[in-house]
Amino acid sequence: MADKEGLGWLEGASAQRASVVMGAGGPAAPEIDYSKKRFLVIDSLQEMRSAMNMTLTTFGVTKIEYALRATEAIGMLKRSEYDVVLCEYDLGHGYDGLHLLEEVKLRNIIKPSSIFMVVTGERRAKLVISAVELAPDDYLLKPFTGEQLKQRLDRVYRKKLELQCVDDAMVNQDYLKALAECNKRIAERGPFVLDFLKLKGRLSLMIGDHSGAKATYESVLRVRPIPWAKMGLAKALFHLKDYDASRSIFENVLAENDRVMEAYDWLSRIHQAEHAYPEAQSVLLQAVEISPAIVHRQKKLGEVAMRNGDFEVAEAAYQQTISLAKYSFWRDAGDYASLNRVQLAKGDVMAAAKTAAEVRKEFRYDQQAEVLATVMECQVSKVQGNDDRANTLLDKARTQLNALGGRVPDNYVLEIADACYRLGREEDAGSLVQQVLKNHHENTEMLERVSLMYDVLGRAELGQQLIEENAQNIVEINNRAVRAAQAGDLDGAVELFMQAVEEMPANVQVALNAVNALLAYVARRGWHDHYMEIARQYLERIRVIDPANGKYLKLFEAYKATRRQFKVA
Repeated sequence: MADKEGLGWLEGASAQRASVVMGAGGPAAPEIDYSKKRFLVIDSLQEMRSAMNMTLTTFGVTKIEYALRATEAIGMLKRSEYDVVLCEYDLGHGYDGLHLLEEVKLRNIIKPSSIFMVVTGERRAKLVISAVELAPDDYLLKPFTGEQLKQRLDRVYRKKLELQCVDDAMVNQDYLKALAECNKRIAERGPFVLDFLKLKGRLSLMIGDHSGAKATYESVLRVRPIPWAKMGLAKALFHLKDYDASRSIFENVLAENDRVMEAYDWLSRIHQAEHAYPEAQSVLLQAVEISPAIVHRQKKLGEVAMRNGDFEVAEAAYQQTISLAKYSFWRDAGDYASLNRVQLAKGDVMAAAKTAAEVRKEFRYDQQAEVLATVMECQVSKVQGNDDRANTLLDKARTQLNALGGRVPDNYVLEIADACYRLGREEDAGSLVQQVLKNHHENTEMLERVSLMYDVLGRAELGQQLIEENAQNIVEINNRAVRAAQAGDLDGAVELFMQAVEEMPANVQVALNAVNALLAYVARRGWHDHYMEIARQYLERIRVIDPANGKYLKLFEAYKATRRQFKVA
């Protein structure tokens, strides 16, 4: 890999980039027509919204929408695409513009070409500036004129236009094409090479090319210690299971800027991966103290505190989760079930009964939530000593589950399994858990949920046994199919993989193995309409579940190449 001297052109490219975006030297850049751009202004104060309206109209902006609160803004960004988001830094209740940007990026509800600019007063500027390379496209200090705002937008827009080729590929979920575009622009050593390196690192992480991401971020850091490159390298090291190196970098980032909230989340993940759950809880508590209004962080704190038996912290975290998510798309009846479990563990049966009733009220037209409410009532009855009613309610929940044909989130299914265990219905519980594990044998988050359930039940060894047996069964199915293929029985290999997909319809790895077998069959035996159609269906199923999966992307390219080889449109 090139050393710092060999990458010295990066410094020159950065200076060239500054010249381009500032408009220094060369022909004048074409004027940007802001009348065609959609703006979203996020500010709780009417007078500030009115002032922003007047400022924007001075340079031709006509399409302006407003959000008063962060939850309202998230809903609007989810429903519509905006070209520019102008967000006040202080959004109230401990929530700020950087937290909002973190959330919308985490949920992928803002297109890469959108501009997100934080507007702030002088006394807050340091906080925004310190995070500028990690979050917003730019920041603007109050007060400002329309001309000042336009100049800042012009500068960012010219950079975004350069990145449009990658943006288009990402919008179409063609991540390999996006990576190819990044590599092409990096090789050209143009003024925006640093931006393309940043995108390349992000894309490599998305598709699971963690070694490639590591190399990309290291090449940047040899030239300059940029915060986003440090964060990216630490993430890549985490996925490569180099936890010590990853932890060291995240801690260094926080020592330089304790507002980089994502670093706390990753430090917590490292502690969890090492089964150091008290330490994971401590890190999350620090994070929510600084930034209490992030739903996913409060939920994770609840899970970790529950595992630690710290029911007070767990209850407070789940209550915060429910409160923050109540009027947003984060709203999930499963959070009420988690709160219900904590309350029962504390012995607060009345509070648990109230939480179950709230699910029926808040999700009255949601059949999946109805299943969950029934299970919660079952758990309350069990703790109250009314086993007959508890069993009746559990039978009802099983009937509701079957009526929905499996269209129930797997964490809801685990709630039913938990109730089965508590009522001594071991066979039913094991069957439900195996159903979940079959589709998620490589999903660390789901495996963590299963492990947590067994830990709380005081049966950690049984949980680990089931997880390991399920993984071994899937490996054995794969090995049988591979042995069949090696023996020349391609038909038998394909049938085995297709049978596995039928048994595990949401298991991405099993579906990928099946597609690989189907394409191998066609490559050796010739075109097969039926098998190629099945391969297409499996690929579409994977795309819905995990569109950035690196193996899926490569197999999809192989699928298209096979069609071209046989001249099939």
